[in-house]
Amino acid sequence: MNHSSDNVIDVTKRLAEALPDFLPDWTRARFYLVSGQGPWWAAASAMRTPQARGGLCAGTLRRINEYIEGGLSNPISLHDLACVAGLSDCHFARAFKQSTGTTPHRYLMNRRVERAAALIQGTNRPLSQIALEVGFCDQSHFSRLVAQATGQTPRELRRESFEPTERKTQTDVVA
Repeated sequence: MNHSSDNVIDVTKRLAEALPDFLPDWTRARFYLVSGQGPWWAAASAMRTPQARGGLCAGTLRRINEYIEGGLSNPISLHDLACVAGLSDCHFARAFKQSTGTTPHRYLMNRRVERAAALIQGTNRPLSQIALEVGFCDQSHFSRLVAQATGQTPRELRRESFEPTERKTQTDVVA
């Protein structure tokens, strides 16, 4: 016999001794152990980590990302994204959340805010133009989401990024 067979026999003997009423002999215990029957099999199965199931495949996620990035300034609906994925709206929303950990709407808003923050810090364009460029039709909604995400209003973010370096170091020293 090989080493794993010896282990099975040893374990089954111990089980037969521990559960004499349930398994009167160790050969029957080995049958239960090998065949996947008995209460210990359910406990062992419960301890295994489940495989991730469902969600969207990598290619579909890439196509959705490209669609979002390409049309960030336009209104993007759940139905539009579901069509790109080739799924129904409900199935797509569920699979997208399983794949990314966030809803499609939250993901879209996060991408818009990230793009807006980069434009605010990297350009001198008016904030209202940036809000429209990243797909917000309401500047107050834009300001609120940027403030929630960065901890600063768009105006404060702009001031901080275009502040002269000497002034930054002087305020850091004073504070």
